[in-house]
Amino acid sequence: MGSGQMFLTIGAMTIFSFLILRLNMANLSTEDGMMNGKFGILAVSLASSVMEDACSKAFDNVTDENAYKSTSYLTASNLLGPENGETYDTFNDFDDFNGYTRIDSTLPSARFRVTAKVAYINPSDPDVATTSKTWHKKIIVTVSSPSMQDTIRLSQVFSYWSFR
Repeated sequence: MGSGQMFLTIGAMTIFSFLILRLNMANLSTEDGMMNGKFGILAVSLASSVMEDACSKAFDNVTDENAYKSTSYLTASNLLGPENGETYDTFNDFDDFNGYTRIDSTLPSARFRVTAKVAYINPSDPDVATTSKTWHKKIIVTVSSPSMQDTIRLSQVFSYWSFR
């Protein structure tokens, strides 16, 4: 084998090595994107589940139907959250989810941290929490994981309506 053929062989091997390296990098990038997408879907599912559970509860802890005639009877904004002794399984109203935190490790591939915050809002500016009692509460559920690149944050407004 002459020196010219040797240089051609080494050049071909070098190009082939770069091609294999490039294909492997593209494959790993695609797999990483797919895994991040799967974790994102799971995180949205966890957040939706918490929001649906919260919205299935009563608007406030007030039990007297007459109390719903004035916002003054509603829970004060600094008291939003579970009452003494309440746990996730015994939450009975929407604002019990304020301060809720749980680690979901049911999947072997990722651990998710789920948190929720509930606050009163003014309907004219729903992105800003207010300390005033209103007929509108907003829940923000955040799901994060070391396995995900992004944090999922979903929100929903829950309002009390009365047709008199």
